[in-house]
Amino acid sequence: MKYDPNLMCLNHILQKFLKTKNISVNIYAEFENGKLVSQLATSNDLEKINREIIDSVKFRFVSNFIGNSSGNGKNIIDLKELQSDEKGNPTLYNSEEELLEDILKNKKVKHYQQLRHLAQKHDGSTLRIRFVLNPFSFVFLLAGKEQFHIVLETLDTEEATYLWHFEKNGMQLPQQLKLVEQHLNIIRNKGREDFLKSQPKNFSRIIHDYSDDRKGFILWKDLLEERLA
Repeated sequence: MKYDPNLMCLNHILQKFLKTKNISVNIYAEFENGKLVSQLATSNDLEKINREIIDSVKFRFVSNFIGNSSGNGKNIIDLKELQSDEKGNPTLYNSEEELLEDILKNKKVKHYQQLRHLAQKHDGSTLRIRFVLNPFSFVFLLAGKEQFHIVLETLDTEEATYLWHFEKNGMQLPQQLKLVEQHLNIIRNKGREDFLKSQPKNFSRIIHDYSDDRKGFILWKDLLEERLA
């Protein structure tokens, strides 16, 4: 069996909750004429794992793979790539919304209100939520009357909200995402200042006001609505 650091992390967390590396299981089996007709397995140790423990384990686990996922060298990645599952199957979360809900249980993250609002407006029927690893960010698609708006919002760092504005054409969306990927490459290789100095087309940003959470969110929301043509 190949070593899986995420699985090892999950096992370690469960060991800390149960305070043991081993569990006891009582197994009952009944046979008739050499054939298994009844079976039952019970464990007092496993009964200790309630919903609160499961949610805590999931949150710690997602924090671990966010910090360690490579993204295969890409800037914008999907849920499968984020979870680094070699077979392409989700290893812990079955949807981006489920992951976002777990992460936003911590209401103290920097852009909690913004992410909640963007998630509500996200056009999930056209594009699934994407992710950027460094700094950890969410990529949403907002649909205006005439344009698509690809929105990048960080989770817990003081970067502005980045927006890319394109013709509202689903067929062109893959190419539009490639352009955003190219812009993120410039940011990664040359820095945000050089990227902004280049005055990229189809791009705008919203600066956050952190002086007051409520006022800052209202100002941000108003500026966002102005961009959503």
